[in-house]
Amino acid sequence: MDPNELWAETAELADLIIQSADVVAFQAAEVKLNAHPEVARLMVQLKETHEQIGDFQARHVPPKHYLHLLEQSESILHHLESIPEVIQFQNAQSSVNNLLQEISLRLAKAVFTQVNSEKDKCRDS
Repeated sequence: MDPNELWAETAELADLIIQSADVVAFQAAEVKLNAHPEVARLMVQLKETHEQIGDFQARHVPPKHYLHLLEQSESILHHLESIPEVIQFQNAQSSVNNLLQEISLRLAKAVFTQVNSEKDKCRDS
């Protein structure tokens, strides 16, 4: 098969995936998540906290000196995970990941089945 044909088929598959219910739900959940002001504020806080933790870790400071930051990070995460829009986004993201994983597995299986079938034909000849 010509590689250009393969890329065209890949683009066609991508279009089908984008139109799937899982991806449509993910896109809708992402829009809701991005429009949620509290989520945006908490994400900024979480990023800043993680940067501070990273600075301490880069300087090999014992965790007891930045335990408050670790606890703050956990608290922010728990708060985020209690927001319905975050939960919806996480679930939608998981569904898309599962869909893509299943597609990958089916593609791999189809390729290996075809390769093995070709091997068997060569042996039988």
